[in-house]
Amino acid sequence: MRYNLFSRAVRLLNQNQNKSKQIYTLRSASNKASSLNTQQSDGSAREEVTTTAETGEKLPAREPLVKNFFVGLTDKELLGYPEVIPREEMVQLQNALIPIQNYFAELEQSTELKEQENLKQLGLYGLNVPTDYEGGKGYKWSASLMASEPESSHTSLALGLNSHRVVVDLICELGTPEQQQVYLESLAKGDLIASEAILEYTPPEDDFFGTQASYNSEQRSWTLSGEKAFVVFAPKSAKEQRQLFLVLAQTQHPNVPGHTGRGSTFFLVDSQLKGVRLGETHDTFGCPDASMRRIHFDQVQLTEQQILGKPHEGNRYAEQLVRSSRLRSSLLGIALSKRLLNQLANYSVDTTQGGIQIKDLELMRVHLSQSTCSIYAMESMLYLSAGLLDEFAGQDVTLESSITKYYTLQQLYAIATQSLGLLGPQSLHRGQPWERGLRDAAELCTQGESVSTLSMFIALTGLQYAGQRMNEGVRKSRNPLFHPGHIFGKFLASNSLENPKTRMLLAENVHPTLEPAAQCIEHSVARLNMAVELMFTRHGNAVVERQHEMQRLANIATILYAMWASVARASRSYCIGLPLADHEMLTASSICNQGRDDVMRLASEIYNGNYVNNDNNLLRLSSQVTKSKGYFPVHPLMFNF
Repeated sequence: MRYNLFSRAVRLLNQNQNKSKQIYTLRSASNKASSLNTQQSDGSAREEVTTTAETGEKLPAREPLVKNFFVGLTDKELLGYPEVIPREEMVQLQNALIPIQNYFAELEQSTELKEQENLKQLGLYGLNVPTDYEGGKGYKWSASLMASEPESSHTSLALGLNSHRVVVDLICELGTPEQQQVYLESLAKGDLIASEAILEYTPPEDDFFGTQASYNSEQRSWTLSGEKAFVVFAPKSAKEQRQLFLVLAQTQHPNVPGHTGRGSTFFLVDSQLKGVRLGETHDTFGCPDASMRRIHFDQVQLTEQQILGKPHEGNRYAEQLVRSSRLRSSLLGIALSKRLLNQLANYSVDTTQGGIQIKDLELMRVHLSQSTCSIYAMESMLYLSAGLLDEFAGQDVTLESSITKYYTLQQLYAIATQSLGLLGPQSLHRGQPWERGLRDAAELCTQGESVSTLSMFIALTGLQYAGQRMNEGVRKSRNPLFHPGHIFGKFLASNSLENPKTRMLLAENVHPTLEPAAQCIEHSVARLNMAVELMFTRHGNAVVERQHEMQRLANIATILYAMWASVARASRSYCIGLPLADHEMLTASSICNQGRDDVMRLASEIYNGNYVNNDNNLLRLSSQVTKSKGYFPVHPLMFNF
């Protein structure tokens, strides 16, 4: 059920009417973004859609939220923060989490290893398994993430559980009924623990993966060979635990030789199969209780029933894999950020230096507030993305999930490192909470996708989407002599980066107090669109080579989604009267004010170009650094004899 109100008056007077069983809303027949509907409201057709809270039916997918930011469009109906868990189910979920919370609270005071049987009894392996299978809780995205929060306080343990759930998500989406029948019940009960086996220690230069599978058409079987690295295994206390590995291997299309026929395929490989050999354990910087190992596949024989999805289509299915992985790993980053903030807040309250409590120092107060704003934005983005998946059938959240992880990792590491300067040497004493937090933060930032990879993915995906819709205008701008009218119209336009003109009317869908914040979002969306159009006009197809500018675009899109999710959440909290909702409004306003300034700075750097924003100087310096293979200036006290 979406918390959806049409005007300020209705929002303030009827804030409790959405608790009824049926909600009647007016939606555009074309399902276009609301900013377009505003401009064409006189001629657009409207239809009445009835949604029932009790039914599990999803609404038709809406246009992608963040992707539309790149073309200057917004869907203001999505400013209604999702309410996908009905009140009765929320009470049941909270009651079900009590024993899990108590168990992990006791572990905070204990140093003993987490017993595998306890995790099974708590049902932690079956949170996202359908209820059709014994042990399955049937939680959807939002409920599954919420139920995973208690364990997230133990990062090492949660890594293994998250890897298990990512594989379960993929089997539920891509698996055949036979595969689901074979695997899901064992996975739900914890008798079979799943892990992703995607990464490789030394990937090849020319191929997708060093791990390859060949098909024998006569025997209708596959032979898997190679090795995978950084595979998260079951908790260390689990002896001889049976594992299920989700392996992504390179395959070759039949009758299509060479690079053209290369593809990739997902395989479900049981650890007890002949030829599966466990390698050495990785001793990582953080998460000391997590068991990560290499795994070798020596001519492992697999049947066609062990292929997940279609053969050679792994690259297409990988999007669903990384979506689940990004959302679930973001939850770990949020939990660790909260833990670091809580520890620092308690330290600032309990510590006095020079007769002054540390909590009263302005530097400490600013750091605590900035960390709170960052965590609020992380959490808002995570559950907004999950709510979109729960509410709309087949909703595209590719960018939303990527941005959530990208922002979470950035802010998590900033919180962990900035705390060191405030705490001093004690923060790095072996075994101290802050030292463990820093190690775990570094581990999460390098686990799977790196931050730089995520930023490039965000920018490339947004540019690809925008390029398909802005092609005609960009073509005219790049050929001004053939389209003088187009150039003359842009010359007369009063729109500018400093004062963009917008007609999105986002303030109509949030609490009146957040009208300035909504205006910040509108201006930032317009600036992102202007920056994208300028990059296309200036560079054309070569825009993909401008990686520094693409990183700026990714940062703008990330800030925008953080602003959007925070405003939507704060508006809902204040309208329904949640505790401390007035401080949530202040938090959202702070996020938007800071975000507006950051977007303006980044967009200005793109507009100024390489010769003004210092990019050209940096590129020239890099040539000498690589030529000298390192730092090239001579010692500052040397003479030139």
